[in-house]
Amino acid sequence: MIRVKEGLERVSRCLHPVPGAGEVRVWDAAGLVLEDDVRAPEDYPPVPKAEYDGYAVRSADTPGELRVAGSAPLGTRAPEVRPGEALYVTTGAYLPSYLDAIVPQEEARVVERDGSTYIRVEERVRPWSYVDPPGYHARKGDLMVARGRVLTRVDVVALASVGIDAVRARRRVRVRALSVGSELARDRDVPPSSLLRRGVIPESNSLLLEWYLALRAPFAELVGSKVLPDDPAVISREAERALEDADVLVTFGGSGPSSVDFTRRLAESADCSAGDFRMKPGKPAKLAALGGKLIAVLPGHPLAALHALTRLLDPLMYLVAGATHRPWPSRRAMLLEELPERKRGFAQQYLVRLSEGGTATVVYKHGTGVTSKLAGVDGLLNLDEDDAPGPGDYVEVNLI
Repeated sequence: MIRVKEGLERVSRCLHPVPGAGEVRVWDAAGLVLEDDVRAPEDYPPVPKAEYDGYAVRSADTPGELRVAGSAPLGTRAPEVRPGEALYVTTGAYLPSYLDAIVPQEEARVVERDGSTYIRVEERVRPWSYVDPPGYHARKGDLMVARGRVLTRVDVVALASVGIDAVRARRRVRVRALSVGSELARDRDVPPSSLLRRGVIPESNSLLLEWYLALRAPFAELVGSKVLPDDPAVISREAERALEDADVLVTFGGSGPSSVDFTRRLAESADCSAGDFRMKPGKPAKLAALGGKLIAVLPGHPLAALHALTRLLDPLMYLVAGATHRPWPSRRAMLLEELPERKRGFAQQYLVRLSEGGTATVVYKHGTGVTSKLAGVDGLLNLDEDDAPGPGDYVEVNLI
């Protein structure tokens, strides 16, 4: 048996990141992995920019009385003004280079005289007061986002705000899934209760995979998912077809020592492989690389599949995507009780409910097959082989 870290390192050496997709419009880039660094193309703002509603002035003209020569709402070009004049502006407006300060609207004393509007400024206004100088947001060549980052929608907002039109990104990772088992059914039109009464098991691991991809791998797309019977010819044929265009093949079930274990044989013929992990739940599971592609042979029980998805598949998906790995969002919480069935020397995963008071309660029923334990779970407590937290200890719980 091998430790999880050792197995991941063994397989990662044989994986190839997906190729680039070329330039992608910034509006379409959320969820993609950057192939190159993104730098500011120009100084931004290119000219002074108002950061407050009020009157744009030359700071050197203050204190004093200034005639309001016009206005420059956001989205319009400011007119020229002479010394001793002011311009009414709204937040975000571009200003002539010589207007270097804003007198906030609520601080300006407005005077109407001889058909003109004046503002009276009683004190000296500091240069760049309420004005962003050129290059304040970004200087030309500044690093905005580093290569390998999975672009978020927030990143896109920031890049668009400094005039970045496109980025170089990698294409999405193509994932295919095969759930093996003659006892499985995926007819979503049939109520689960009806299937169970007939002794048929509703196939649900594909939903776990979809959940994982949506939560952790926006750079990937599930391009196909099938349920297969325990038929040697069918399994071999569908696995070969899946690897023709997929970067990642995930199989559920069919990984035990039975005579129909053809997914296991496929993994063992690969360039690099690792299996027999010291993890609980999650046995049996195997990882392999074939021609730079990732094959993840995962258990059929949903709780074991969940552990394998989040512990084994997650870091390798980022490698295939060419992405910098992101830590799981987590919350620090205090354990209330002794961990049940903790087996030192094994990587283990516990289902956890969190309280508003910052405590963690393990959801426990004996048996990997008790899938109902997932109901109402807030997070996952992942323990490495040598971890042994006890009651009163604080742990990091991965939020799901």
